[in-house]
Amino acid sequence: MLRVVYLDHSGFMVETDKRICIFDYYRGQIPHLDPGKEIYVFVSHAHYDHYNPEILSWKEENPGICYIISEDVNIKDQGGRFLFVRPRQDYTVNGMKIHTLKSTDQGVAFLVETENRRIYHAGDLNWWHWEEEGRIFNEMMSRKYRAEIDKLKGASVDLAFVPLDSRQGDTFYLGMDYFMRQTDTKCVFPMHMCGAYTIIERLLKLKESGPYRGRVMRINKNGQRFQIEGE
Repeated sequence: MLRVVYLDHSGFMVETDKRICIFDYYRGQIPHLDPGKEIYVFVSHAHYDHYNPEILSWKEENPGICYIISEDVNIKDQGGRFLFVRPRQDYTVNGMKIHTLKSTDQGVAFLVETENRRIYHAGDLNWWHWEEEGRIFNEMMSRKYRAEIDKLKGASVDLAFVPLDSRQGDTFYLGMDYFMRQTDTKCVFPMHMCGAYTIIERLLKLKESGPYRGRVMRINKNGQRFQIEGE
């Protein structure tokens, strides 16, 4: 079983039998951390809504904590265990496998394999489409996103966190839709919604979401807790 806590924006805590993984903490209440479990903190990139320096203070109460951080994040205080990662690389930390993808914005996305489970956190890897940027930019963004997600084509993913940003207007669903169609993802949490949670219902009403509609989790407030059953 995977236990998930929605922290805020793109921040989630995922708890397995052995490990606690916290992704892109920005703000929100961190639940009590089981001292008997390994704790890993992932940061996909340096944007303020994905990286809060507060996370560095957590090592005072959790001396065994491990930070897995995109190399674009400038951290001078390294009085703990830090692994700085680059795009399109493979890493292994205490038996946990980590593959990084290249973001279409900044930093990386994470594909984490732990305890026979595969967890994907997109960071800001998304099919960003902005009308004000014009055709050339948007076509380039489309190519880059599809090329990166195509590297995961057919991959089995137990749990995914993928942007669903209402600021993109009618193209808000493109990144989510392409990811879900290219991968075999059992459960996906929309994120990066900037508090506009109704965007989830908007997605679910689109005919495009038909093939995966039942695998999209509904979020409506910070601190929500979920249990994801395994096979």
